[in-house]
Amino acid sequence: MSSVLKQNRLTHEEYFTLEQAEDQRYEFIAGEVFAMAGGTERHALISMNIGAALVIALRGKPCRVYGADMKLYVRDYDKFCYPDIQVLCEQGIRHQKYVENPILIVEVLSDSTEAYDRNKKFAHYRSIATLKYYVLVDQAYKHVELYEKESKDRWIVTYPKDQLVFQDLDIVLDIEEIYRQVDFENLDSNP
Repeated sequence: MSSVLKQNRLTHEEYFTLEQAEDQRYEFIAGEVFAMAGGTERHALISMNIGAALVIALRGKPCRVYGADMKLYVRDYDKFCYPDIQVLCEQGIRHQKYVENPILIVEVLSDSTEAYDRNKKFAHYRSIATLKYYVLVDQAYKHVELYEKESKDRWIVTYPKDQLVFQDLDIVLDIEEIYRQVDFENLDSNP
């Protein structure tokens, strides 16, 4: 990732104004701003499937599910970003333009962001005290990785084949539902 604006570091308000003026999403890290790339049809479909499944599973619980249009603020890194899906429960903090303290974050992997999602972004997310689950979902084939916080410095990874189990939320998502209607046959077809 390379910074869009190199001369001056932006304040939070300047960042919010930039996004609104340009109708573009940017990631913000300690004053530096990075343009975000668009997604694919599979990425959008997988994200929507996960979001819909979470909304249904969490109905009646004190949690909210947000898609990729809601900014997350990671306080320890002075970072604003757009997770594909995030869930806030009792300890979540809501602001007009962003949220803080999710319990669950989902990222749908793409070729251009996979290394970042696995490494630096996950390191940033691990600084969120309330975060219990981090899920990486591949869009090229059926493969899901579930990272679950065991302690402050220890995360356990599993590779569920049939179901994603979030014990602290008392919910289960079917892997087949995450990939519902996703066409793996036409990976490189152009419109």
